[in-house]
Amino acid sequence: MTLFVVDSQNVFGKSVAEAGSYNVKILSDSEYKKTQQTQEDMAVLNYEVVDGKYAGGKILYDNLVWKNDNVEMSVKRFNTVLAAIGVPDGTKIESVQQLVQALKGKQLNITVDWEQNEFNGRWNLKVKGYHKIDEEGSKPNGVERPSEHQEKPRTNNNTFQDSLPGTDPFAEAKSIANGGINISDDDLPF
Repeated sequence: MTLFVVDSQNVFGKSVAEAGSYNVKILSDSEYKKTQQTQEDMAVLNYEVVDGKYAGGKILYDNLVWKNDNVEMSVKRFNTVLAAIGVPDGTKIESVQQLVQALKGKQLNITVDWEQNEFNGRWNLKVKGYHKIDEEGSKPNGVERPSEHQEKPRTNNNTFQDSLPGTDPFAEAKSIANGGINISDDDLPF
């Protein structure tokens, strides 16, 4: 009698090591909670990548909070997820708790990026966008987890400065400051 059959896809330690865009399934351990301080309704969504290089990897703890003091933004936040999974217009949602139950097992595409936890300094993937399933599949973008207590790798989008290599955009301001204007660092807004 066979005890079990080896399956390399059914192992511990599967994770997602790059930021990017992933086709995912909302896991059954996603749950409804209340926020600690304000006691607002919150959906805690956990995802599993369904295709590509990181198939089976988990992206955890996407917290969607229903902000009672900003219902309009809350409706947009939750509508974005519902539109991504294809819920038809006009569908009535009775509660965040009902919504979480209905989302389990549904598939969508999420965009994730690295975000540093302010309490422990660890880098985790944070959901930044929700979209319909990408027919071309998941697309890691090559940006891997920064080391602890390191700044996130950034892309310099300053095309003006890039077009003038070797120039100091603050040279004139430094010259003026050294020549007679005395402003202490405490008086600067940055």
